[in-house]
Amino acid sequence: MTALRRRMLEDLQLRGLAPKTQQCYVAAVHQLAQHYRRAPDQISEAELRQSCLFLLNEKQVAESTFRMHL
Repeated sequence: MTALRRRMLEDLQLRGLAPKTQQCYVAAVHQLAQHYRRAPDQISEAELRQSCLFLLNEKQVAESTFRMHL
């Protein structure tokens, strides 16, 4: 497990999220990293913004799904 993923899981645990919810957040970040083919901390704010707009406008995901990705 990478240090970045471990830190993210710790942060999610500290927020009191259920293990399954934690895994959903990790999966969302993993999808984003795979799409841009870079580590999450190397993705720019503009790229994150475009990804969120894509989810809203093109995929028309549910609000809860969008918030998880956001």
